[in-house]
Amino acid sequence: MPEAKGAPQSEHFSLQITRMNGVPLAKMKVHSLQTVGELISAIKTAARADDLNMMLAFNSEVLQPAMTLQDAKLSDGCNVVAIRYPELFLAATYDDGLTKIWSAETGNCERTIEGCEGSVVTGVAFGASGLSLVLGMMDGHVQLRSVTSGEIIREYRAHQAPIAGVACSANGQLLATGSLDRTAIVWNFETGRAIKVFSGHSGSVTSLAFSSDSLTLGTGSEDFTVRLWKVLEKRPETILKGHAGCIKAVNFSQHAKGLASGSTAGEVMIWSMTGRLELNLSPLGFAVCAVSYSPDGMSLAVGGTEGQCRIFSIGTGVCILAIQCNSGPGSVRSVSFSPAGTLLATGAEDGNMSVFGTADGHCKLAMPAHVRDGTDQSVGVFAVAFSPGPTPPPHR
Repeated sequence: MPEAKGAPQSEHFSLQITRMNGVPLAKMKVHSLQTVGELISAIKTAARADDLNMMLAFNSEVLQPAMTLQDAKLSDGCNVVAIRYPELFLAATYDDGLTKIWSAETGNCERTIEGCEGSVVTGVAFGASGLSLVLGMMDGHVQLRSVTSGEIIREYRAHQAPIAGVACSANGQLLATGSLDRTAIVWNFETGRAIKVFSGHSGSVTSLAFSSDSLTLGTGSEDFTVRLWKVLEKRPETILKGHAGCIKAVNFSQHAKGLASGSTAGEVMIWSMTGRLELNLSPLGFAVCAVSYSPDGMSLAVGGTEGQCRIFSIGTGVCILAIQCNSGPGSVRSVSFSPAGTLLATGAEDGNMSVFGTADGHCKLAMPAHVRDGTDQSVGVFAVAFSPGPTPPPHR
């Protein structure tokens, strides 16, 4: 029976379906009026994985199950990424310029992002969607990379010195970058436009973080101070003084109850949102390189020199767990809680990257060491970040 005049014409073509790590999964014959949901069902049937939760991504966007392949702008030869969910991912940046995305469940490397060779990647943060990754580099550049392809989506350029840290706002709209040029910049995440430049520190900006409501930016500096900046308001920053060393790490509680800061003088201080010192955990006996609040805001993880990592109770200030991440002198440069707070990832200067249980401190997963080409020398881990992984789009 001929198609009704004016009805959409269906075209047949082929799609390459791959896993997130780039391994081919299937080559599917499809038609343009087929829905994404129908394609997902066909892939699961072909893979004999009917019980698997799966979504599809194209050009770093999760595709709506109800949309047609034509509406998704898919055509012959396009590569579509099949993503299992829920799955916990962990990103790590290395001293040789590589970034790896690991499955925190299997320990498999799902994606290696290249193209930053010659410039150490000093900061990493997942975008709110889980499909993009922000990388800050020693050459002063900041890149937004696709998690599924590794390709550059966008670049943010304005800093005149190496990047010390990057942070994405919880609302998904903003990106913040801190640099050794003594400034922090807040960007429109989607357009790459610089919204506001914060200057005032007399030393390099060494760390930064957004508050949970995305309205306040906290910065730490070599000038021994922490500053709280209102992102959308024109008012003087709040200056927090008391540290006796360079501020290497700052982190806000997700419940907007406070900010933690750690310094090379072995100090960790907890501040209220108004700038009042609430708790002083000093002295720790080691220089602090990283701090991270647990998702419930009740605990704080601290990483530092000599492989030290400790978890403190915010309520009492008592150390409730001590973890020795490595036996050598290398520093624990970065710590990150999993979204549920049951795991803690650590990245160390000696190349060790591990995932520990927060209840008992036992090592649940040790990632294979990343070594320099042609040698057995481990490459140091500069930064780690957890992501719950991409989530399926809401039904429309």
